[in-house]
Amino acid sequence: MPAKLNELELSDLDFTDTVVMRGAETNEAADPTVRILRHFDSLVDSIALKVELGSTDPRLWRILAGAYLANERVADYNDLVCKHLDRFGSPLRLDQPPVTFTLPVKVNFDDIPKLDMIRSACASPGGAVLDFSVVRRLSSGGLIALTELLIALIGISDQPLLRGLDAFVDSIENAIGTGQGTREMRELVVAFRRYGNAHPRSGDSRSIAAA
Repeated sequence: MPAKLNELELSDLDFTDTVVMRGAETNEAADPTVRILRHFDSLVDSIALKVELGSTDPRLWRILAGAYLANERVADYNDLVCKHLDRFGSPLRLDQPPVTFTLPVKVNFDDIPKLDMIRSACASPGGAVLDFSVVRRLSSGGLIALTELLIALIGISDQPLLRGLDAFVDSIENAIGTGQGTREMRELVVAFRRYGNAHPRSGDSRSIAAA
């Protein structure tokens, strides 16, 4: 007859540790962020080792510096900057490009970025650009939204670069001069002049037609 566990032996069995370990593994598997961060930390360690062994690839230095900043490892970042200065004779710089809002060929009301978005972008290290380079037409709604934005920007200290706007307004003024202007066009020109008086600047010269 097979041996049987008596009641005392059964009561002494403890599966607590096994249950807890499986629960932790299940939760970890269910959260992909944990796995991603673990892989990322391993990658950062590998890059740090390459740098420590004398790598001169500037990409590795910048990636490592960015990782340290993202994880608020200030001491490691400062140490890396000092090592870069000692090895290359120049400071390690992470130049952040501007946040660029590229407008489409035809601009409608919803294509003009909101003021809060532009203000947040202007506060970033690289600043902000509102790019009209590919714009060829603005709808009435687009003209209204742009007029409202220019008026709102008058009282703000941090300004975006309005690339191509000067050329666009020139085309609108030409249309007004030939009798093809609308009320929305005239209001935009007025807002543009008020904005220009408050924030003198220079713009690109690219021909843009309004319609």
